[in-house]
Amino acid sequence: MTDNSQQLLSDVLSQRRQEIAPSMSEQDYFEVFCAEQILKEYDLSYEEVNTGVVDGEHDGGLDSIYSFVNGETVVEDFDVTSFKRDIRIDLHLIQSKTSGGFSENPINKLISVTRKLLNLTAKYDDLPQYNEAVKGALDNFRRAYRGLAAKFPSLHIHYHYASKKADATVHNNLIKKTEELKEVANELFPDAEVSFEFLGARRLLELARRRPKTTYELRVSKSFNAANSLVVLSPLQEYASFLKHSDGRVRADLFESNVRDFQGNTEVNAEIINTLNKEKVVDFWWMNNGVTIIATKASLNGDTVTVENPQIVNGLQTSTQIAQHFNQQPGDHRSVMVKIISSDDEETRDKIIKATNSQNYVQPATLRATDKIQRDIEEALKPFGLFYDRRKNFYKNEGKPADRILSISLMAQSVMTILLARPDAARARPSTLIKDDSDYRQVFSQAMPIALYSNAALMIGKVDRVLRARTDLKARDRTNLRFYVLLWVASVAAGRSVLTPANIAGIDIKGITDSDIETAIDHVLKLYEKLGGTDQAAKGSELRLNTIAALVTKLKHPSAPE
Repeated sequence: MTDNSQQLLSDVLSQRRQEIAPSMSEQDYFEVFCAEQILKEYDLSYEEVNTGVVDGEHDGGLDSIYSFVNGETVVEDFDVTSFKRDIRIDLHLIQSKTSGGFSENPINKLISVTRKLLNLTAKYDDLPQYNEAVKGALDNFRRAYRGLAAKFPSLHIHYHYASKKADATVHNNLIKKTEELKEVANELFPDAEVSFEFLGARRLLELARRRPKTTYELRVSKSFNAANSLVVLSPLQEYASFLKHSDGRVRADLFESNVRDFQGNTEVNAEIINTLNKEKVVDFWWMNNGVTIIATKASLNGDTVTVENPQIVNGLQTSTQIAQHFNQQPGDHRSVMVKIISSDDEETRDKIIKATNSQNYVQPATLRATDKIQRDIEEALKPFGLFYDRRKNFYKNEGKPADRILSISLMAQSVMTILLARPDAARARPSTLIKDDSDYRQVFSQAMPIALYSNAALMIGKVDRVLRARTDLKARDRTNLRFYVLLWVASVAAGRSVLTPANIAGIDIKGITDSDIETAIDHVLKLYEKLGGTDQAAKGSELRLNTIAALVTKLKHPSAPE
């Protein structure tokens, strides 16, 4: 006798889709839902989840693909140079089926994909049977893995097969098939840890019921308690445990508010390593400035501090070295000093982040999320029902609709597209676009009218909505076209091929119709297909130049036939 799991799962999916992504089809939302549940510990944004979806014609049976280096999502422009040692790479390949139970055919497809596309020497141009999205996602993994080869990373390959209508029973023949798949993966990567998971309705419900963990406990040996703050000494082993998931991965989400990345083999880090490894007589906290954590709430009960929504805002280098130290040398009885400050006021939290990172010089652009312009943009978007993801996943956790949330990266891409006429850079460099100070200052400035940012957000939202409705386009094509279409729409709406901040701020957004966007898509699509209709075309300068030339011609003769 079957239980109610399948019906309950259908109810959950229907309700969540209406709340979060009502414009998505049931199949598309199921793919997003499965990825969210399977990868819940990575705390992905909606944008990051959608980036991993590869479903479509010639997808090789895969619906989504995600790879991570030490918990950080690997994207097209992923920089591997900051990772120095104790590196863990995770590759997740997900199948999400809304019809039928578990069967052999999807596993056979995974075996074929693994043999052909996970081969590090495979030439993807010789494999036209797979679409660009699948090859692109797996090539991101291959580049990261090969780029880190000299550091000898540990590799973990995870296969997930989710079926909405499957129960908990898995036939023995399917288990044997998964063993064959694991053998194929281990032939290519002999040292990899390979796993396979079946997720039926009951298992998916279990994952959906789990809330992302927001409360953590830190064991301490000494403490000083003051209003809204604690200063504690925590044994190094206990602090290392606080930093890690149950599988030993360092929890990257703890460091989202830290303005510095891990700096690798710097003089400061060498001193921290030396203190950890050799200074056994002198306590660690005597020779180290310690760590600062901000939290929405912290309470001390005996020898344990319970911390809600912790963020390590200063001490990333110290924390990273402690985590790595206890991968190698357990049993250390020394302590680290930890300051814990409680505040749920965002402005106060931002001040603490800036203050705790001002002892040493920090590039101004690394404090971007706390910049006044970023706070101003967040407030400017709210009257339009848009939510600026200045604090990653803040609005996602509040249950706001996915298509109403806009990340800092997407805002930067949109402004760079329409203000600087660089849709190619926006497409090619999604994560590194504003790492450089000069690029950042060109895109984000209090000297620009704030309406520039609200108009950019509203226009990219309209463009994405119309592109999603175009069933003649593949998901990869929509990704490749979106910024070129945005440039076309903005230029035509302003009546100019070169836009100033004032021009953009003055665009009448209500005057831009779906028909206008459809026309823009058709114009750009012809130029894109003429260059081969590939990722390379979208990332190259020729499509940008051709698009601008076409706009110049059109806007010189606005009454010319389409």
